Amino acid sequence: MKAWNLLSLALVLNAGTWAAPASDDRGYHREHRVTLPGSGSSWGFIALDPSRPYLYLARRENGLSVFDVDQQRPVKTLEQSAGANGVVLVPELDRLLLLNTDGSLGVAQLSTLKPLKRIAVARSNLNSAVYDPGTGQVIIVSGRRADRSTLYVFDPRQERIVAAHEFAVKKIDPLLLKGDGSFFMPMRDEGQVARLSTSSFAVLDTWRYPQCSRPSALAQDAERGRLFIACRGEQPQLLVVDRDSGALKASLPIGRDVNALAYDPQQRLLLIPSGVDASLTLVDQLDADYYRLRSSVSTTPMAYNMAFDPGSKRVYLAAMDFTQPLDQTSPAKADPLFHANTFSVLTLAP
Repeated sequence: MKAWNLLSLALVLNAGTWAAPASDDRGYHREHRVTLPGSGSSWGFIALDPSRPYLYLARRENGLSVFDVDQQRPVKTLEQSAGANGVVLVPELDRLLLLNTDGSLGVAQLSTLKPLKRIAVARSNLNSAVYDPGTGQVIIVSGRRADRSTLYVFDPRQERIVAAHEFAVKKIDPLLLKGDGSFFMPMRDEGQVARLSTSSFAVLDTWRYPQCSRPSALAQDAERGRLFIACRGEQPQLLVVDRDSGALKASLPIGRDVNALAYDPQQRLLLIPSGVDASLTLVDQLDADYYRLRSSVSTTPMAYNMAFDPGSKRVYLAAMDFTQPLDQTSPAKADPLFHANTFSVLTLAP
């Protein structure tokens, strides 16, 4: 073989050795990061509009920001939305509902984003809500309480609270509708997940798992009858359990302090963001009871609340720059100091 042929062969082999991984191996990549103005130092949940490319960002002191994900630019801040902590959409009635830090419920017209009214519900913050098409009602979750939390039932047609159900629970994380007239309720501080009736609010099941001291975010695979539970704690885990019996089927290690969880049935993929670890963990579903950790994609610190678009497969995260005080004289960890005008929307694409 001639010398140049040997050299060419060596270069080919060397290129194969050092070649970058295929794009599919990387799972997701950062497509955009856009910074929005504002001096607020906290934010709540985010949600996608089902019919428009709008992302709703509940930014508490800065109100509800509306962000166009196609144009990658802010559209507006909803008027009279200061204190927005969560958002839920009722498309059938053209309504957008805001859960506020002062315990009120904001009602706006979804199509025009025009505020209509603000209804007093509780004395302190409301955390999250779900709209149940089966009953036509919105179930609202109160924020963290000393020892008892409340689920409020809001009728969006009458635009009033029609019932309230109190539970001996300190912190209720976002609910998940099962789709059969019941819903799952994670009780983080009590270390339990309950299933309740959407009509009577009777507790139908209560499940506790030794490896899940602090259940938080939930997702589900309705086709295969599996419920996914993100567990906080010293050894954070993802649990896969039977939706009907609660039987444990699988568990995997995940990032710390997970606040949101998404399952994509088309890709058969779980997406798990950790703001503490600045990562998005991807988990492949091989079978109903078999899962494989694929990769951990870098995001940015504090990117813990997520919205997932099942159509485009894009992931949207929100975060702010911050300074973490290191007070060695106090056993408790100091709260971070957030930097004004650094709130950003992070878009990850497959």
